[in-house]
Amino acid sequence: MKLPFSLPFSLPFQFCPTLLQKRIFAETCFLFSLTWSALLSLLLVGRLLQLRELFLHQQVSILDIVSLFIYLSPFFLFMLVPVACLLSIFLVFLRMSNDRELVALRAAGVSLYQILPAPLLFSFGTMMFALIIGLVGISWGFDNFRATALELARSKTQMVLQPGIFHKDFPGLTIYAKNVDADQRLRQVFVEDQTRPDLTAVIVAPIGYVVTEPEQGVILFTLEHGRIYRVQKNAITELRFESYMVRLELDKLLSGVDIRDKRPMEMSWAELHDWMTMPEPTRFRSEEFLRKIPVEMHKRLVVPVACVVLGMIAVPLAFAFEGLKRQYALILVMGFFFVFYGMFTTGITIAELGLLPAFLPLWGQMFLFGLVAALGIYFTAREQGPRIGEWLVHLSTKTLSKTD
Repeated sequence: MKLPFSLPFSLPFQFCPTLLQKRIFAETCFLFSLTWSALLSLLLVGRLLQLRELFLHQQVSILDIVSLFIYLSPFFLFMLVPVACLLSIFLVFLRMSNDRELVALRAAGVSLYQILPAPLLFSFGTMMFALIIGLVGISWGFDNFRATALELARSKTQMVLQPGIFHKDFPGLTIYAKNVDADQRLRQVFVEDQTRPDLTAVIVAPIGYVVTEPEQGVILFTLEHGRIYRVQKNAITELRFESYMVRLELDKLLSGVDIRDKRPMEMSWAELHDWMTMPEPTRFRSEEFLRKIPVEMHKRLVVPVACVVLGMIAVPLAFAFEGLKRQYALILVMGFFFVFYGMFTTGITIAELGLLPAFLPLWGQMFLFGLVAALGIYFTAREQGPRIGEWLVHLSTKTLSKTD
C-alpha cells in the first residue's frame, strides 16, 4: 500500500504526527482554495445575470465589472467559507479512508486524536478568516459597491442620450431629443412616461436636461416650457408647464440594487452596535428593521464558529461514508449541509419575526451540531461510528444481485 508520506519508524514516535499533520493541512488548504473559488465564481456569475441591464445599457467597461465583483465578493465569501471548510476537510479524509491510509496509520499506532490537530487548526484559521470578513469586509464591499454603482449611473447616463435616437434604456420611459448640446442640454425633447400603470403621459418641450442626485438615489429629467398630454381611461388632457420633472429611481436603473438605505446585512459592526445602543430607535426605523439588527450581529459571529463545527463534523462523516465513490459521498455531505443551512435560515427567520431572542436559535444550532461533532469524533476514534458507506454499498450490491 503506497502512502502519500513516509512513516519514519526509526525516529521517535512523537515526530510522526507532525509530518502527517503538515501533509493533511497542506492538502486541505489546496482543496479549500479550489472549493471556495469555484463556488464564488458561480455566485458572481449569477449576480452578473441580475445586473445585465446595467452592463448592457450603461456601456460599463470590463474594469468596472471587475471592480463591482470585487466589492460583492466579501458578502458571498462570508457565507461560502463554512461550506468550503466542510468540503475540503471531508474530501481529504474521505480520500485517506478510501485509499486505506487511515487503516495503515492505525496499524502504525496513530490514533484519530493524533490526526485531529491539522483539521482543527485549519478550521480555526478559516474561522478567523470569516470573522475578519464579517466584521470588516462586508461593509467595505457594500459601501464601495454602492459608490461605484452610483458613479456609473451618473457618468454613463449622459452617454446614452444621443441626438435623433429613441432611447428606452430607462424603465418606463422613452426619450427622444432632436439635438444635444455640448453641455448635455437637450433640444426639442419628446418623453413618453409609462412609470405609472394607470396613466400614460406624453411630454414635449423645447428644452430639457438630466440631473443625477446620488444622495437621494434618483435621476431627474427636467423639462421647461412644454406641454403634457395625459391619456387616462380613454380621456386625453393637455397641460402647459413652465418646469416639469420626471423622477427615476436609480435602483431601478441598477436592476434592483438598493442604493438609498443600508440594510443591516450591509452595515459594519460599529453601525450595528450604534443601532443597538441608540435611545428610542423606533423613532427612526420600523420594528421589523430593528429586529434584524441583533440577528445580524449574532450572524456575524455564528458563521465563523460554524467553520469549526462543520470542520469537525467532516471528520466522522468521512469515516461514515468510507467505501462510497467520491461523487456519491459528495452528494450526501452536501445534503447534510443543506439540512444545516436550512436550520440556520429558519433560525434567522424565527429571530427576525421576534418569536425567540436572536441568540437562542442561532447559537442553539451551533451547540447542537457541536455536540454531534464531538460524539461523532468520540465514536469514530473508538471505531464504533456508523458505516453508512458500507451499508449503501451492501444494499446496492444486494439489489443488483436480485435484479440479475
